[in-house]
Amino acid sequence: MSTVKDKRLLLLGILNTHSLHGYELNELLKSAANGIHIGKANAYQILAKLEKDGLIAGHEERIDKRPPRTVYTITEAGQVEFSRLLQERLAEYQPLEYPDGISLNFMNVLPPEVAVPLLEQRATRLAARCATLGGFSDDIRASHPGLDFLVRLTDLEQSLLQELIEKLS
Repeated sequence: MSTVKDKRLLLLGILNTHSLHGYELNELLKSAANGIHIGKANAYQILAKLEKDGLIAGHEERIDKRPPRTVYTITEAGQVEFSRLLQERLAEYQPLEYPDGISLNFMNVLPPEVAVPLLEQRATRLAARCATLGGFSDDIRASHPGLDFLVRLTDLEQSLLQELIEKLS
């Protein structure tokens, strides 16, 4: 389960590479490449706290006749905090939580003719996730080990699911 600290790390990390306005930031947060989910409202709440803490600065920008938008930039203090959080998180280990494993552990109580179609539905959904993650090039995966981990983990899950379906069929 991701923590507020993980979300702060992600937002500061994104802003460490370039300044963004809220819409651009939210589009990046929707990416399948992110290991955690941050909803729009939660992102703005965390951004406000980061700004209050002096870790980012927001300034209004207007392009042509469009409404003004806030562009967020990491501050020097934000870069220091990003580095601290990154180093702290790299040294930690959090075991993965896999709530879907609960249903797999108890699927034997269902007859195969019930379980297999459900697993096939699940496999279809998982294939869509694999397709999304599979769209990243080897170069991008090589430069983003966290993304490469997600791709490999999803591939492993897909393989295991196919084995379960074959075993029950």
